[in-house]
Amino acid sequence: MIYLDYAATTPCDKRVVDAMLPYFTSNFGNPSSIHKYGEDALLALSDARQKVADLINAEFDEIAFTSGATESNNIVITRAVKEKQAISFKTEHKCIIDMFQRNNWLLLDVQSDGIVDLQKLEYAISDNVAIVSVCLVNNETGVLQNVAKIAEICHKHGVLLHTDATQGFGKIDIDVKALDIDFLSASAHKIYGPKGVGIVFYKKKHRKLLMQKFSNPDIEYGIRSGTVPVPLCVGLGKAAEIVKQEMHDDFERISRLRKLAVSMTEDMDEVYVNGSETSFYPGILNISVRGCEGEALMMEIGDVCVSSGSACTSNKLTISHVLDAMGIAPDIAQSSLRFSFGKYTTESEVVTAMTNLKIAADKLRKMSPIWEMIKKNMNIDEIFKNCPRHDH
Repeated sequence: MIYLDYAATTPCDKRVVDAMLPYFTSNFGNPSSIHKYGEDALLALSDARQKVADLINAEFDEIAFTSGATESNNIVITRAVKEKQAISFKTEHKCIIDMFQRNNWLLLDVQSDGIVDLQKLEYAISDNVAIVSVCLVNNETGVLQNVAKIAEICHKHGVLLHTDATQGFGKIDIDVKALDIDFLSASAHKIYGPKGVGIVFYKKKHRKLLMQKFSNPDIEYGIRSGTVPVPLCVGLGKAAEIVKQEMHDDFERISRLRKLAVSMTEDMDEVYVNGSETSFYPGILNISVRGCEGEALMMEIGDVCVSSGSACTSNKLTISHVLDAMGIAPDIAQSSLRFSFGKYTTESEVVTAMTNLKIAADKLRKMSPIWEMIKKNMNIDEIFKNCPRHDH
């Protein structure tokens, strides 16, 4: 199998597993206990917290461990918004979209390349807005937002800024002080760490906003209750330490892999790279092969693990809410695949995957009446006019 779905999750680095194992067995103490086992667990937890803080240039006591970015997102936004309004964008991760739709908070349009329209954002901010939330790197397209500029606009109007940095955390340089963000969410399993653990970063002056009522301030600064999963936190700390050392080399290698993948599609008709041409994380490549349905392509490209922005459910074709929000034509959006590269991806795997993509596209297009209509320059908008939108 060729695994090109690193944006979904990553395998645990063996060094991370080795670091965690003692805390499941011999060093099994509860960090709240005052005996030797508890003291050892607390030291390990503190070491992990410092390693995470070092990765994003935060202070030690500005990091709280959570179960992952989704929980961190919910903690920050629901507790900071109070009785006011929140603003986010229609291309955000599904957990943000769902939260905002449940609470009837404001979701703004983005530009056709997926970049936030700064003028629209500033116009939308009012005295009733408490917080703005934006993904640093989009999980489907890899689009990289100008978070520093967004923070500047927010703070000019006295509004807080939260960023879900899950797809950029440990992959690109993040300096929370330079970006001047108020809150940040991330997960361990995107950086070769364990599943089930993540972090929320907060500026110290905002900690009280996140603290639970009647919480124990000695457990994760009162932000999250319960026994802290020391082995998982140790794993996240070790993963953060490793990516800090290896990030720049990995970024350069992954950039080369993306260029290779894109170059192999240049002789194909009607193939589109979705997202910004100038502001993106190269580890995520979203490609549309017009005339082919995304999930059909997935089934035809052999033992290559990728993601599709479309899905066939209840006999209805649905498309990605991200590509739809970018204004991409439905017939192009429903033909998308997301390739995401990681530190174990090889050039030969990319070559094989893209070769298989070409073969699959040729096969599917020969059977596709839609492709025939496209080649004859027929208007196919009506076919996709009522195509349902989908979060996949």
